[in-house]
Amino acid sequence: MKQFFNLAVICTLALAACTTPFKKAKDGTLYKVISKNSGARLVAGNYMELFVVTTYKDSVLNSSYEEGVPQFGLYDTANFPSPYKEIFKNIRIGDSIIIKLPTDSILAKNGGQGPPFMKKGQFIIQHYLLTNSYATKDQVDSAQKVYIVAAQKKDSLFAIQQQVKDSKTIEDYLAKNKITAVKGAKGAYVEILNPGTGNAIDTPMVAMVNYTGKTMAGVAFDSNTDSSFQHVEPYPVNMSVPQVMPGWIDGLKLLKNGAKARFYIPSSLAYGKRGSGEKIKANENLVFDITIVDVLNQAQYADLVKKKQEQQMAQQKMMQEMQKQMQQQQQGGAGGAH
Repeated sequence: MKQFFNLAVICTLALAACTTPFKKAKDGTLYKVISKNSGARLVAGNYMELFVVTTYKDSVLNSSYEEGVPQFGLYDTANFPSPYKEIFKNIRIGDSIIIKLPTDSILAKNGGQGPPFMKKGQFIIQHYLLTNSYATKDQVDSAQKVYIVAAQKKDSLFAIQQQVKDSKTIEDYLAKNKITAVKGAKGAYVEILNPGTGNAIDTPMVAMVNYTGKTMAGVAFDSNTDSSFQHVEPYPVNMSVPQVMPGWIDGLKLLKNGAKARFYIPSSLAYGKRGSGEKIKANENLVFDITIVDVLNQAQYADLVKKKQEQQMAQQKMMQEMQKQMQQQQQGGAGGAH
């Protein structure tokens, strides 16, 4: 869970929570609307601009402030689900809304299932700040574009700052463990265990890779050589149309066919501030054990894909024939019983 929270938002919400009592919606949900009663009241058909923060205990689950982009939605309380229909009924621009959702109710609605962190007897708290409203969808699209451009600039600056921090962490680790590594053009660190042979992997090529991914603490989160991860065949990395993290591409360009290496990838070249799943936290550096099984040109890779497709079609056809034979045998047996 994310621990970051905008300090000004904390102070504002904390003061509001102390001075404004909670009300109870018809379904029992607790909420409060903090309003100066000076903003324009929303009417059906308007579009809302909302900054939203969701918290659990002292942790932030998501935050529009952190993302830099608010949420936009049509204001149509007639079609809002309960209790939002009641809570958002008479809101104005500038209003803040706090909603306390009991974890017991959330778990009950989902058959007792919920995220691992969620415990009974607690609350998921949603904080909303209505910052603006728009009359048309075109106005919403224009406003959204402005926010997205600003957020992208912020993300780029953050990525640069994070990579400096990540690089120091990795370099300290390498020095402490007396590991020699080459730094790629983008900032990935590559410990070359076996250089391989031939030309270095480049843009027109497809690298067939075996890998195991771990956190810096040694926790494995994915592998195509460990059957417990249920995919045990070489993974194709098309260098012309990369669909892997930037740190892989940076590291692969330092390798040749048959090479074995260990990649130390800064978080900014991996999953960044969003992390991935439960095992990869936000801004976490990663380690990959890499083996280059083969290096193909585009024509060779196209032939390989074609052969696999033909094999799959042949297997499907064989399965269909087997099912047909079984059905015929069952029908024959049923006919003989009469």
